[in-house]
Amino acid sequence: MAAVRGSRIDQHQRNPADPEDVSTIYGRLLWRVRQAKLTHGIRAVLWHQGENDQGADGPTGRFGWETYREYFVAMAAGWSRDYPNVQHTYVFQIWPKACAMGIDGSDDMLREVQRTLPRAFSRLSTMSTLGIVPPGGCHFPPAGWAEFARLVCPHIERDLYGKVPASSITPPDLVRAHCDGARPDRVVLEFDQPVVWDPALVAHFHLDGASSKVLSGTASDHTLTLELDAPSTARTITYLESRRWRQDQLLRGRNGIAALTFCKVPIEQ
Repeated sequence: MAAVRGSRIDQHQRNPADPEDVSTIYGRLLWRVRQAKLTHGIRAVLWHQGENDQGADGPTGRFGWETYREYFVAMAAGWSRDYPNVQHTYVFQIWPKACAMGIDGSDDMLREVQRTLPRAFSRLSTMSTLGIVPPGGCHFPPAGWAEFARLVCPHIERDLYGKVPASSITPPDLVRAHCDGARPDRVVLEFDQPVVWDPALVAHFHLDGASSKVLSGTASDHTLTLELDAPSTARTITYLESRRWRQDQLLRGRNGIAALTFCKVPIEQ
């Protein structure tokens, strides 16, 4: 375990000149694992981090989400080198405005980076934490952490031990957003699995950053069709802005797992 409170992802980087540099978070963990002679026994990495990367205090002085992917890729390369038997990495998409951080949607963009990390890896999964009960947002109570374990355990059983799940164990993830060619007052969202619509969700979809455009929604298998208040030429869509989200109003899959949030995803015309 390499948890350090209030740390940014750039502070978790490997020192290539001295990987066991105990002045670094990465080096202290590696030193302990090597002392225990367990480097080849590490089979998975669980990564729940990002709260301090939500705001405008990143390593470049700008927003942390802008460099998060770059730092994650570099860090994961270090894991592959120092823990050669790692088979899978599990990333948890953090809560909106976790630890009360984020400026004008910068935290929404950070979660979008976390959602899309699997695009850069062949053995990485992102799990939603929005539906965790009891909630925590930043620091969860023990029962909340137990929910983390309950959600990720089937993934570990599948990826490391070959167990075939009886049903979906992943959070719904947006695959594509496009206009309805026959109805310019509709936007169609395609997910990787069936989703369940809740009428209260109309307030949580934003076209080009504007709310109050969605009148209703209809879920049919993997597709969610949003009915708009007027024909739209919007270019992007966002699900769940941190400034007005509610934990009891979440898009979920039929499996009950909260969908991954997405931010400024292009709408195909």
